Amino acid sequence: RKKLKSLLKEKAGDILQGPENASLSRDKVGKVSIVAEKEGEIIDYKATVKQLNDDLNDNWKHEDFEEQVVIKTEKPEVTKADLKDMTDELGAYSTDAGGGERWTNLKTGSSMLNGIILQPGEELSVYDSTAPYDEEHGYAEGTAYENGQVVPSYGGGICQVATTLYNAVIRAELEITMRFNHSMLVHYVEPSMDAAIAEGAKDFRFVNNTEAPIYIEGYTYGGKIYFNLYGEEYRSADRKVTYESETLETIDPTTELTADPEKAFGSMEQIQSAHTGYKAKLWKIVTENGEQVSKEEVNNSYYQMTPNKYKVGVKTSNAEASSAMYTAIANNDLNQVYVVLNQYGG
Repeated sequence: RKKLKSLLKEKAGDILQGPENASLSRDKVGKVSIVAEKEGEIIDYKATVKQLNDDLNDNWKHEDFEEQVVIKTEKPEVTKADLKDMTDELGAYSTDAGGGERWTNLKTGSSMLNGIILQPGEELSVYDSTAPYDEEHGYAEGTAYENGQVVPSYGGGICQVATTLYNAVIRAELEITMRFNHSMLVHYVEPSMDAAIAEGAKDFRFVNNTEAPIYIEGYTYGGKIYFNLYGEEYRSADRKVTYESETLETIDPTTELTADPEKAFGSMEQIQSAHTGYKAKLWKIVTENGEQVSKEEVNNSYYQMTPNKYKVGVKTSNAEASSAMYTAIANNDLNQVYVVLNQYGG
């Protein structure tokens, strides 16, 4: 039964036009309207499996035969009525998406969040809503940060999905219940404006702390990823919220050298690129009627510095040259490595 259900999904799952939830649409001038829901048809897997089982047991003459799958009508989960009070834009944000495998992952991740309705008091976990990050669920291999290094990872780029949504959420002034910064600075937002995702370690979570449902719209278009949050506007028209990133400290990268006794004297291989470290904080600034009424700290973030790492060849029969090169390496002095190389040659 399990194998048959899997086979039906593989061979016939995309043939039928399933139900379509009601959604929000924005025209060229920014006006939001509701797109009505549509009923659809899906395979009734349970009934089809039972029907085939019965036919094989009771009717099969041990010859070729055809079996018709059982089709049923299914109603959409979200109707036009569900969205009637969710047409005010509460918060919106976009970031540049880049290309390659990363684009695939941003498209997949944003689509999994698109259309979610968050009821008052309900919490959303970005990790739970977008995982697992594997090929079967539409993700490609990209890159991610791990222990201060850039590594290949399925779903690489999902943190940009979380980051873009995070910036829409804080502009809607929803309650953040969990947020982590990246281990190293990212390029698509300013320091302290990011939100990282890591299986079993980091998640981005927030609560709908308004008194009405909130609709999440997420999509990719024109080289960017977008998130828009819709609901009932609960703030006065003269209230404006902005966010300001402040860099508290910049930590310049160092150099780390290791000796490679198997490589020719003076040869160099860079095994890790440097990243500048930062300490930063994010400020929330509220104005009413053009006058600042508050400035509060939203978060503190620390992005670690990673050094330039090189392997330096020290293989030589010249004991004096070898000793000088080992000393330069022990001092992590790249300039001295070049001095030694020029003095003793390669």
